[in-house]
Amino acid sequence: MAGVSRTVPARQDEGGAQPPRRTRPSAAGSRGVRGKIEVSPRAIATVAGRAVAACYGVVGVVAGKPHFGRVELVPPEHYARGVEVRFRDDHITIDVHVMLEYGLRLSEIAHNIMAGVTFAVERSLGLRVVRVNVNVQALRVDGRV
Repeated sequence: MAGVSRTVPARQDEGGAQPPRRTRPSAAGSRGVRGKIEVSPRAIATVAGRAVAACYGVVGVVAGKPHFGRVELVPPEHYARGVEVRFRDDHITIDVHVMLEYGLRLSEIAHNIMAGVTFAVERSLGLRVVRVNVNVQALRVDGRV
């Protein structure tokens, strides 16, 4: 998968990084060490998926495309199936597909998801998130999926 990279102070070479889709140079730290850190969309999806799962009222992240009309909750290691990350210049747009709890105010949960994902990605990765789209794929009623 493609990702984003920035020129930042590097701690050590970890290898195995995938080629970036967008490169965003930035000034190196005061130590004068320069390097490149690449962040894949899958890594961003994992950070976003964890932020979504931590929000009140969220049952879980679901696969982006329903199979035979049914939604599928995805485990944390597969959040990339329910979180889409798109790059444009040095901005990120994230689409999340979720199942929410019935009986709660869906708009409030969606706004909390938007704020939580934006905060988590920007804080963890230092990348600017311009939009988080929340797609409610299903509601859980009476504890049944």
